[in-house]
Amino acid sequence: MLKSSVAATLASTLGIPSMTGRLSSAEAQTGLGPEDARKRLMDGNARYAIGKPTSFHEDLQLLKQKTTAKQAPFAAVLSYADSRVPVEIAFDQTIGHVFITRVAGNIVTPEIIGSLEYGVAVLGTRVLMVLGHASCGAVSAAIAAQEVPGQISVGFYPLPVSR
Repeated sequence: MLKSSVAATLASTLGIPSMTGRLSSAEAQTGLGPEDARKRLMDGNARYAIGKPTSFHEDLQLLKQKTTAKQAPFAAVLSYADSRVPVEIAFDQTIGHVFITRVAGNIVTPEIIGSLEYGVAVLGTRVLMVLGHASCGAVSAAIAAQEVPGQISVGFYPLPVSR
């Protein structure tokens, strides 16, 4: 899904990154600049792409601790609403590291903008990534000016259709 040339290049040149390249939940915001935050996401995606994720063990530890006191994500992601790709898994990040907003077609509404603003302004995320995917049904329907059921078509702005 995220197997782009960037992820493939990172996977082939980085090999299997060590745990020293990852942050604990308590360190998520400490001294992390925007480029470091983007690199951390891409490094995690490279591990995911080669089938060597490292986050599952830490996720299980966090779930066992049942910590709910605070979240400190280093990145915010606007993701498409597709059940096949959990963002944390795609970037090999653990619970609390990524603040995720999901919506079909990656459309931006006041609610989505407010959520992303919260991630940046209140939680202190260092990078904002918009994550899309090939063959998105919602975007394809909008481009083809196809009608879709329910409220989803309200969020898509009419696009000019050239024939």
